[in-house]
Amino acid sequence: MASYDDDRPGPAPLRPEPSGAGGNRRAASTSGRTPPIGRTSRPPARVPRYRYEISELEEETGIPIRTIRYYISRGLLAPAYGRGPSATYDLGHLLRLRLIARLKDERHPLEEIRDRLGEMSDSDVEAALGIQVAPPTDTWRRITLHDDIELHIRVQPAGANSDAFNEAVELIVGLAQPVIDRLE
Repeated sequence: MASYDDDRPGPAPLRPEPSGAGGNRRAASTSGRTPPIGRTSRPPARVPRYRYEISELEEETGIPIRTIRYYISRGLLAPAYGRGPSATYDLGHLLRLRLIARLKDERHPLEEIRDRLGEMSDSDVEAALGIQVAPPTDTWRRITLHDDIELHIRVQPAGANSDAFNEAVELIVGLAQPVIDRLE
């Protein structure tokens, strides 16, 4: 069975043989036309991966495989899921490796890094790296201007120029109100 990830061409589509060439003459004489060719488009891209092989961790972090295994043996990193060539690692492993690399660049000893990482959850590691893995959850405010008209406003994070934003919303509602009053 051919996979979609394979770039090799598949088997050639079946074509009827000419009537004098032997083979299945009945199929050639009854249809008289070539079968349709299948779709040439590829299926949609895969969902982002949350499991990594150790070689992929090496590519992503620049930390050699041997060093990753050493970190696991020293307790800086949790063991892989599974054993042998099928062992996999998750996003938490990747983020912790990046934090280990940063702390080593700051000249922290491995024992201190191990103790520090042991107390941190994955979200703590994300915060320490200053990244956000999951998209933020949006909170929306709904202003009903009329039975059939609503204004939806995303609630701004604290300190994100919220005074100017709130003034803009009030101005929009104030400008819309006379038009809506005419509808009633």
